[in-house]
Amino acid sequence: MLALGLIAALPAGGQPVRDAAAVAGVDAAQKPTDAGWLAIENDTYEQRAHFERGARRLSAVLDDQIRVLRERRAAMIADTKDWDFAMKEVNEARVLLTGRINDLAKVANPEDWAGARDRVGEAWRRSQLAVDEMNATRTS
Repeated sequence: MLALGLIAALPAGGQPVRDAAAVAGVDAAQKPTDAGWLAIENDTYEQRAHFERGARRLSAVLDDQIRVLRERRAAMIADTKDWDFAMKEVNEARVLLTGRINDLAKVANPEDWAGARDRVGEAWRRSQLAVDEMNATRTS
């Protein structure tokens, strides 16, 4: 539930974290990780510009989630081996998502669109599972 926590989180220095819902372009009452994807998941080839903008907003949400995770890691003084291991998956998922969003520009016809769109969705879901895993990782 890190995405919801981003809305209310205050890092050191007391400055509010960017509202993740606003970054995703969704109602603050909705979970950005769900609503942001749901807003674009059925976009057609003709709507590819809308889809790409939405996917890039989701990427920005992931960037914010990673920034918060890195801030938490920087504050840790205990053994961080499990945390660091789990964070590798978050970083790999981020690379995958970015690559698949960039691959959208290569889709030249409607026949290839659904597969490219679905691959972005798979990468998004992987990133959110990885973030959820980070939230479940505890250090002593």
